[in-house]
Amino acid sequence: MSIVEPSRRTFLSWLSKSGLVLAAAGTTVVGRTAEADQQDVLVFTNATLIDGTGTGPQPGTTIVVAGKRIIAVGRHGIAPPAGVRVVDLRGKYVLPGLWDMHTHTMDLEQLLLPLYIANGVTSVREMWGTAYVRQVHQRIASGQVLGPRMVVASNVVDGPHSMLVNLWGKVSPEQVRTKDEAKAAVRKAKRDGADFVKVYSHLDDDTLSAIADEARRLRLPIAGHVPDKLSVVRGSDLGMRTQEHLYALYVDVSSARDEIRTIIQNTPVDPNDPFGYFFAMRALERQAIKSYDPGRAAEVFAALARNRTALTPTLVVLKLFTFPPELVRKPELEKYVPKWVVEQRWALQSVPPDQQEANRAFYEASVRLVRDAAEAGVTMVAGTDGGFLAPYILAGFCLHDELELMVRIGFSPMQAIQSATRDAARTVGLGHVSGTVSPGKFADLLVVDGNPLADIRNTQRIHAVVANGRLIDRAERERMLAKVEEDAKRIPPPPTALRAAPCCGPSALRY
Repeated sequence: MSIVEPSRRTFLSWLSKSGLVLAAAGTTVVGRTAEADQQDVLVFTNATLIDGTGTGPQPGTTIVVAGKRIIAVGRHGIAPPAGVRVVDLRGKYVLPGLWDMHTHTMDLEQLLLPLYIANGVTSVREMWGTAYVRQVHQRIASGQVLGPRMVVASNVVDGPHSMLVNLWGKVSPEQVRTKDEAKAAVRKAKRDGADFVKVYSHLDDDTLSAIADEARRLRLPIAGHVPDKLSVVRGSDLGMRTQEHLYALYVDVSSARDEIRTIIQNTPVDPNDPFGYFFAMRALERQAIKSYDPGRAAEVFAALARNRTALTPTLVVLKLFTFPPELVRKPELEKYVPKWVVEQRWALQSVPPDQQEANRAFYEASVRLVRDAAEAGVTMVAGTDGGFLAPYILAGFCLHDELELMVRIGFSPMQAIQSATRDAARTVGLGHVSGTVSPGKFADLLVVDGNPLADIRNTQRIHAVVANGRLIDRAERERMLAKVEEDAKRIPPPPTALRAAPCCGPSALRY
């Protein structure tokens, strides 16, 4: 409830005497409440806090939210005054709202946005900044619709013969052939309001270098695919903030690196079959990882760590590529998806038995690569390709799948949580306002019924979500999910061209 004049003074008096850690000057509730009589205040009490910093569980914690910010955290010695909304979280665990660092809200935001929020994914990094995505971002930021905070990429910047041309209806990337074209694409990204420049697979050294130079001048980060013809160290040295899907890394940690790099440099792109080139590169990576060289890998990891280049391994996508469909599909979630998505975009073919063994070996080699990189100090951030783009990688739900996979392959639950909280926020330059439960930060929280440090699957036992200061309790969350289910039944399929574009068979696309 809003605090009227008398109770506001009482509340401020309680806050000053409570023993809670307050926000720093400039973000403190005193100034903010003095300016806004109608500002909502929530006091969460008796929570066990897992704040994202790496500190262990903190029982008996109070968290005070005013409007869109956390203004106080800690233990209070006296009860909050009457007139303030108090939410008792005894027996519950509070985490920072989660980040998904690789998403594609390319359509159907009326389904995707509530699925993010209902799953405690309160922030996302959108990896293809189309006009549609920018419009969705603006509606969320203006409060017209409820959705996650968005860090939005530029339009994808790729080289000639990109496989993304008209992939999503009439949406196509910026294709650059020269340094001047590359710099112009960065300037366009700046004019469009992009938060970073998304780079892609067909760039060469000249064009990526030009992008990096212009992006540095305009103070725009760059992130995305390491171009196939470049090494991950070269991409990192040029300033890539994150590198997605482990692309190129497989080759660079191989004892056969030089031979495979020669093959890549000499492999042309068929303008009539750009997908053929894409999958040829992925086949070379599968061969490369068979000759994994720990010494060479250590040199690569040291460079990534030195440059503070993070990896987004997208383990859920790796699982999609390598596991039999029956181990990927989640029929219980299909109620949140239009039937035509399941039938046309999510029609996975079975994997022949002889391929399953090779797939399993590639998966195990890939997760060893991720573990080794993390142990060497390379930052990992949780991302999923979430949306409807890839089969069964459904917005919101898939982030929890990613965390579970991280723990299964050897990360601690705390490391997995930090990959989607503190480390994610830091990677996009928002660590000062997001990623941990601290005074002065955005009021984005996930409240769960069990301790995720004991079992990471407890992040899925959601009791409530706080998104931008708005409390979504269990009942409202259930209403949100029920509405998504009903809306999914009524949404007709798009035009045939758009419907067929993101074909997802056993060679499903990764963005």
